[in-house]
Amino acid sequence: MVLVSGFLFIDISIRKRALVGALLVLLVLASLGAPGAVRAQEYVELTPELDARAADLYAGIMCPICNGQTISQSHAAISETMRQMVRERLVAGDTDQQIYDFMTEAFGRDILASPPKSGIGLAVWFVPPVALLLGAFAVTLFVRRLRSADGLVRQGSGTGPGDLADTHGGTGDGLEPYLQLVDEEMPDIEERP
Repeated sequence: MVLVSGFLFIDISIRKRALVGALLVLLVLASLGAPGAVRAQEYVELTPELDARAADLYAGIMCPICNGQTISQSHAAISETMRQMVRERLVAGDTDQQIYDFMTEAFGRDILASPPKSGIGLAVWFVPPVALLLGAFAVTLFVRRLRSADGLVRQGSGTGPGDLADTHGGTGDGLEPYLQLVDEEMPDIEERP
């Protein structure tokens, strides 16, 4: 060992230096990987027809780690991998349903952007429109009932607030004191700006 300006250096022989250098080179090569061991993801080019199908499929498959994003919207690495899988399956000749089935099998039913059109998922497709139609029907009945009640009151048919007045244009006996109070107050209201 040699002490040079406060630092302790270890004297390594030439043979040991060569061994350490060779180990460092091996470590660097091992970290880079052998040429055939690491396969880079190759982008699969598609024909325009397959590219259009791929875009539709991307919009129908959700990213498993992104909240509310399809794989066409997501920039996550897994979404890129899934898009690559879709392209490879399209080139292999799979149908859209086969690709959806493959993705569902690999990632679960939650991977689908829209619920399935069978089983309990069928309720998701039919319940909202039926509820909307029933609500519109109920509002229509309610408005008709209000209009007919308003028409009956105007006619004085005796089925609404018109009961309080007799049908000869006079007032009922119980309303006379209240109407006199209203008449007394009205001139004051009309005079105000």
